[in-house]
This record gives sequence, C-alpha cells and structure tokens, in this order.
Amino acid sequence: MSDFFSMVQKLNAISQNEEVDVTPSPETTTKRQEIAETATLLNKFNAISAENPYTPVVAEAQEAEVEETDDMATRYRNFMKSEVEAGSDLRSVATTVAETNIGAAKLDRMFASTYKVMEQLVDITAEGGQLSGGVIAEGGDESYLNQAHEKIAEAFQALKDAHMYAVKQAEED
Repeated sequence: MSDFFSMVQKLNAISQNEEVDVTPSPETTTKRQEIAETATLLNKFNAISAENPYTPVVAEAQEAEVEETDDMATRYRNFMKSEVEAGSDLRSVATTVAETNIGAAKLDRMFASTYKVMEQLVDITAEGGQLSGGVIAEGGDESYLNQAHEKIAEAFQALKDAHMYAVKQAEED
C-alpha cells in the first residue's frame, strides 16, 4: 500500500474515534534513514565548501577577455602615438581609419545581400524545390533544371571567393 492510502485510512480511523497504530512501516523507516544519510553528506559538503570557497572559472575567462580588450585598446593607442611621433596629423589618421572601415563594412553588406539572393536561387532550383515540382507537374525535363542548379551553386561559390579577395590583402614582408 502507498503511504498516502495508509494515511487516509488512519485519518478515517481517527475521525471514527478508533485507536490507530502509529508505528512506521519498514519502507518509511528506510526512507527516513536515507534522508538522514543524505542530510549528513550535505552537511559535510557544506563544511568543506566553507573551508575552501568555490571560485568560478567564468570569472577568470571574463578577466582574460578584459585583458584582451585592454590589449587591443593599448595597441590602438600605441599606433596613434607612433603616427603622431612620425609627424602625421592625428585627425587625418583617424579619418583614414574610419573611411577604410566604412568602405569595407559597406562592401560586406553588399555581399551579404547578394548571398541572400543566391541562397534563394539555390533553394528554388534544388531537386524537390519549387521549380522542380512545377517542371515535373508540367511533364518537362528536370535534367535541365538540375544543370542550372549546379551552375548557380558554382556561381555562388565563385561569389564567396570574390568576397574573400574583394579587399586588398596586406603584403607580407
């Protein structure tokens, strides 16, 4: 019997003024013993934790990230200092850096929008795609559409290669 069922029986017996046996079942005794053992283990863990507090690893990773950011900021400051020491106008250097970044960002956005169009073309012409279903429904030859799909996929890859080499690469010494 379940503990709930036996509890309901005991409550009914009490409400009828009958004498009730309150000795716990062997299952209940075992469960109480297991709970007591678990509580003892938790108390031991808490004592160990109090002696050796936990330091999360995430905090160390955040510190490393901050150090890297500081490092980048330091590198930029050092670059700007060296340009000023070389006699360059600080405003012109900052403007050149900003203009260079704006052009590259605009180019990236243009390639990204072209990628979306190419992805749509690849999806539409794929086997089982919208065009494929229409060609089959009309009784046409699907092999020509498959060839077109391959050519579009090749063009998409060529576009990705063009994007990779769209900005002049720094020459190595």
